[in-house]
Amino acid sequence: MNSVGRVERKLLALVALFYLSLMLLIGAIWGSQASLSSGRDVQDLYRSLYRLSSLLSMLQDAEIGQRGYLLTSDPQYLEPYERATEQLDEHLSLLVESHILRAYKPDIDAITRLSQLKRSELAQTIAVRREQGQSAVQRTLDEDVGKLYMDEMRLRIGNIERGVKASLAEQKADLEWRSYLALWGGGGGALLMLGLLTLLFVDLRRDLSERAELLERLAFESQHDSLTQIPNRRAFNETLDQALALARRGERQVALLYLDLDGFKPINDQYGHAAGDATLKAVVARWQGLMREGEVLARLGGDEFAIIAAGDADAVERLARRLIEALDTPLLEHFPEVRVGVSVGLARYAEHGEDRRRLIAAADTAMYRAKEAGKHCFAWPESRQPVLAVV
Repeated sequence: MNSVGRVERKLLALVALFYLSLMLLIGAIWGSQASLSSGRDVQDLYRSLYRLSSLLSMLQDAEIGQRGYLLTSDPQYLEPYERATEQLDEHLSLLVESHILRAYKPDIDAITRLSQLKRSELAQTIAVRREQGQSAVQRTLDEDVGKLYMDEMRLRIGNIERGVKASLAEQKADLEWRSYLALWGGGGGALLMLGLLTLLFVDLRRDLSERAELLERLAFESQHDSLTQIPNRRAFNETLDQALALARRGERQVALLYLDLDGFKPINDQYGHAAGDATLKAVVARWQGLMREGEVLARLGGDEFAIIAAGDADAVERLARRLIEALDTPLLEHFPEVRVGVSVGLARYAEHGEDRRRLIAAADTAMYRAKEAGKHCFAWPESRQPVLAVV
């Protein structure tokens, strides 16, 4: 009902805006078209300025390659020179054809001429180096004519930049004038439009807030089990990968506890799935009370859980004992006879596996050893004897 009411308010506000503010809308369209046109011009100006700066960069790259060749006579230094000179003609053509820079044609022509002179100067020194050697080319380098060309190009580009800034200032003043005209010309209609737009904004903000909450909830649900609200298998895999990465760098120890409940299926069969769900929640609540900082409890599916922990073998075994003992008392107030146990498989990096797949397989194997040993105990994947929690 609230959603339907918001839709009706939006429709009413849109109708009122159309009939009461027609002239303002026409003015806004006129102003927006001018703004779009101005925006395209500004974009073209900045694109042209980028090409101008790229032109300088290409010439500098060519000069670096030239200097490297002159000093070493190594042809590899000519690769950036040749690559840059190949791109120069294309950039110069785009600059000459740019309609947005027509007002700066004298500067563009000068930049084109200077870039050609600079390129000729580079090619000439390379030819002298090939034909006459290092000593002959040194005299050309000492004259440093190319620097004069580059300095003049920077000056010309600076002239264009100053002209662009002046154009932008004029466009800004024009837009401000249009804004004042729309403000004072609208008068009371503009105030009414503001009120209606406020109504639309409030409803839209509420819609966006609901959408953000939905996305946040979906993100949470993608990483958490819907029943117990603890991390799911996907989050567990990501967390274990991160923990193993730290372990490989020696920043922490990593142990994996693979837990499978004993006697859970009969609860579903005898008392129903509601009792089974309540049992899983109660188990998770007790285990969460045992978790220390840095330990992660996750539900992998059904009655299977896993814990990412840290510590030596004795510390891991103590944690396993606490997990087993936590299920020694009734879990559900209304069904005190409902009892479950847990078989725990233990594995440690890098003793039992150096990656997620091997470590999980080792812990799973150890869990089945605990099952075979009589359940409600923990075991390691190798020859150690399974250990009851009371031991």
